[in-house]
Amino acid sequence: MARINKLFISGYRSIQEEIEIAFPASMPTVLVGENNAGKSNIVRALDLILGEMWPGSREPDDHDFWNRDSQNGSIEIRAYMSDLTLQDWRGEHDVNSIMWIYNPNAEGEKLTFRADTSDGEKYVSKVVRDNCICVVIGADRKLSYQLSYSSKYTLLSKIMRKFHNSLVENPNRVERLKERFEEIVNIFQEVEQFSNFQTNLKEDFATILTGMTYGLGVDFSAYDPSNFFHSLRLFPQEDGNTRTFEELGTGQEQVLALAVAHAYARAFYGGIILVIEEPEAHLHPLAQDWLARKIKTMANDGLQILLTTHSTAFVDILGLSGLVLVRKVNNSTIVKQLNAQSLSEFCVNHGSPRERTNSATILPFYASSATIEIITGLFAKAVILVEGPTEALSLPIYLSKVDLDVSKEGVAIISVMGKGNLAKWWRFFKAYEIPVYLTFDNDTRNDENGNRRIDALRTIGIEDNEIESIIEIEDWSVQDEFCVFGNDFETTFRGLFEDYNALEDEARSQIGDSKPLVARYVAHRLEVNDSDGWNSMQDFKAKILSLLYPEVEDGENTQELNDDEFDDVPF
Repeated sequence: MARINKLFISGYRSIQEEIEIAFPASMPTVLVGENNAGKSNIVRALDLILGEMWPGSREPDDHDFWNRDSQNGSIEIRAYMSDLTLQDWRGEHDVNSIMWIYNPNAEGEKLTFRADTSDGEKYVSKVVRDNCICVVIGADRKLSYQLSYSSKYTLLSKIMRKFHNSLVENPNRVERLKERFEEIVNIFQEVEQFSNFQTNLKEDFATILTGMTYGLGVDFSAYDPSNFFHSLRLFPQEDGNTRTFEELGTGQEQVLALAVAHAYARAFYGGIILVIEEPEAHLHPLAQDWLARKIKTMANDGLQILLTTHSTAFVDILGLSGLVLVRKVNNSTIVKQLNAQSLSEFCVNHGSPRERTNSATILPFYASSATIEIITGLFAKAVILVEGPTEALSLPIYLSKVDLDVSKEGVAIISVMGKGNLAKWWRFFKAYEIPVYLTFDNDTRNDENGNRRIDALRTIGIEDNEIESIIEIEDWSVQDEFCVFGNDFETTFRGLFEDYNALEDEARSQIGDSKPLVARYVAHRLEVNDSDGWNSMQDFKAKILSLLYPEVEDGENTQELNDDEFDDVPF
């Protein structure tokens, strides 16, 4: 059965410049990124070319053009396929891609819907599209529609049509079915009210049609001769009792949709692309983890699945080839998709030892130490890497007190559990072109010779002749790409914030000696003033803002940035 290998889009909705998304085999394709980045527009493009509506008659609306202006150029959507053939009077042709192009400025035909085949462009037949079905389960979860016969385009209609075609290949089987269905109708006619209604309906209809040039009658049947399987309905069951879809929770509905699509893919060996927007919706965290594992299994069985998600449960570094980071730059959607080879090459080019970095080991290397906290960085506008939970818990509080809400701004402050992991995760996020800021202290415990700090600094491009002085800094030093918290975080902050010592003692008396919890307690209770500590915190804030909005940075005036300059920035 047919499979989609790659999706190409340009000029469509939020997508100005061309983007390409690969669909690797045996794993889901997962679109991640912040809200309003354009994930849904990618789904709409795929649905337009392979979904239930016939693309050849689809005239785009104004909002389908980038920036809502048809003068910005044409729209092109192209699905590259494998194992798909097109039959015409000349024979069978391999389909390379299906294309939908709309050029509002064309003098002749504005809309082109064709198949690019081994023998040139051909008109797309219904048979071709039926062999590469795209079913979208939107965030509104209209499962009852997909599992009905409301139109010939629903998932159930398409599945049952294939079953019907197989059934009618055997005439004897058809005759036996007709006999059984007639027995069913006879049982219905034992209901007197139904029998009378049927008789009256047929008489009234015949009277109304008197004088027509041809005869037409009506009768009730237990089957649709054009599709015997339309007599079958799919219903959920609980404890052996049939239920309605209205009785299901939305989480149960989407699991049922997955099961139907998976069973279809296994029965026909593929040929279906199931798109689920936000599969985490209405599911608690443990159920999300379970569903993510099931989706991986189904994809491995041949079902092509495309997800849009805001949940780390559906992000698997071992399945990195299917991970697509979606974001907006200059109001236009762009995507970044890596694989093991491209990630390993990036890491080698940024300081990772070549002898220990290759496409065979790179994904297990990252997957083995990835945490939920680290994965959240893929949903962020910018990432601040810190050594441990002490900084991760306290820094957001300090920054909020100088009017920088990191959650609102989309900044993830992530603990990488030690200096030795700073370079590692900097390479990962930078490979996805996410802005990254490093923080560390010069505590020599576990880094006596400074190799871990040196590795991190070299990775971000600091020259060797500058590194020696940096790893000897004893005070808080805020730089453009990194900051050093002196000899160690707590010692430096005790010297910079007047009440730090007293608040630490108070914290230990109430919550114990946990360093991260004590640091968070102190951060909550420190009051802002004109001390060196709060002035340095303002500098730290400015560096983060310039990381988020580099176009606002103005050389020496960077430190003068204030909140008023960002009041109108859409977060």
